[in-house]
Amino acid sequence: MTVSAMSSVSRARAAYADIKPAGGDTATPLNLSKRLRAIEQYAAIDGKQILDCGCGAGEYVQAFLDRGAEAWGIEFSKEKVASSRVDLGGRLAVGDLAALAVRDNTIDVALLNEVLEHVPDEQRVLREVYRVLRPGGTLVLFSPNRRYPFETHGSTLKKSGRRVPHFVPLIPYIPLGLATTFLDFWARNYWPGELRRMVTHAGFTVSRTDFVWQTFEGISSHQPRLITRLSPLLRIASNAFERVPILRSLGVSQVVVARKLEGREAQA
Repeated sequence: MTVSAMSSVSRARAAYADIKPAGGDTATPLNLSKRLRAIEQYAAIDGKQILDCGCGAGEYVQAFLDRGAEAWGIEFSKEKVASSRVDLGGRLAVGDLAALAVRDNTIDVALLNEVLEHVPDEQRVLREVYRVLRPGGTLVLFSPNRRYPFETHGSTLKKSGRRVPHFVPLIPYIPLGLATTFLDFWARNYWPGELRRMVTHAGFTVSRTDFVWQTFEGISSHQPRLITRLSPLLRIASNAFERVPILRSLGVSQVVVARKLEGREAQA
């Protein structure tokens, strides 16, 4: 990683001060189905050892098991693990993604699904995921896309503490150094190049990038009522826009697929 790239990561980390582990739930029916289809395009599932890092209540773990994988999940929130609706036989554990209780080189596929933006130290988490992956293993990472013109995680005004409505446009386009002088954010938001550099800095080789559009299922719990009422029509439009190459890159989330190179590849 170049000095300038490292400094950009440091600046971004400094701008987003005091990020606490948190996050919503992406396991709503349509979103879960969409993301599973995407994951199956990026990585083999059947028979693989899969770790869902930030697994919530375990819906993705269950879906991986249904597809023939040996899957486990690690989640920071005890409440989310306790809320699991299915008995996963001890496959869910409460833990810290920055200190995974997993042996080196044991996992085939690791998933970070809208998680990295919520952890206190992204590089520590990425390095831990790198450590537990087998050589040749795959990281599939979903995270906010700063090209999307709305701040989906929300923001608050520093002086009053009032929440800025989610429908206020272009907040992600405000330079971060300026935005953080009058706004507080409880999750990070990444430009595509910025996220790729972070993943590369942790040792991975990026093999693919992509974008996904939203399903308007109210994942944030702050979806305006009008949007909820119009959600069937918005889904039709969203699915159409997602198929247009230029518009696709404006999706709500970006995807980075990266590999931990095997010995000979890494030396090449």
